[in-house]
Amino acid sequence: MTAWTVNNVWLIPAVPLAASFVILSLANSRRKSAAALAVIGQVAALTLSIFAFVTTLQAPGYRAFHNFTWFTFGENALRIGWVLDPLAAAMLVMIALVGLCIFIFSIGYMAEDKDFTRFFAYLSFFSAAMLGVVIANSLLLLFVCWELVGLASYLLIGFWIHKPSATSDFSLEFSGSIAAAALSSFMIMGAAAWKARDFLRSAPAPRLSHC
Repeated sequence: MTAWTVNNVWLIPAVPLAASFVILSLANSRRKSAAALAVIGQVAALTLSIFAFVTTLQAPGYRAFHNFTWFTFGENALRIGWVLDPLAAAMLVMIALVGLCIFIFSIGYMAEDKDFTRFFAYLSFFSAAMLGVVIANSLLLLFVCWELVGLASYLLIGFWIHKPSATSDFSLEFSGSIAAAALSSFMIMGAAAWKARDFLRSAPAPRLSHC
């Protein structure tokens, strides 16, 4: 069960993401179906998060990860994956649980909105992006998921674009995304520099021969 949980942690953000795509394909008139799919997806994410959290309690200092090669270029390989430890598992449970409460509350709060279906697609997408941030095991995947959080925030803020407050909120979100992109770039460059430095340190010193 432990190995299955670690190997399939990716399902936690994948289920709400799949739900968001399915909801986007629905007509605006299918409001009940949209809400049901969103809630079911979030319940599934919460259930899987609880299983993951219980798994991390089996041993002190539990930490597991699963990496795979995304693509290779030359002799180098770009690897991404996910990580599971008590902190990540606790955050998964918290995000999934709070998200589920928001989903249920939104059913009544958005009941009269004409774009009810689209709103729940955006909510599921936002939840998936947040869950992806938690389990990311590389700077690249962390950056991608964080930018997806920014995109989901933009979509949710733009949902009420006719309100003046939405414009200022979007400006703040855009500034935060720019700052996150710059920070991630510096971190990736720093990691690459450290790897290059370690490689140079491990290389044998050149020997000069005298004729």
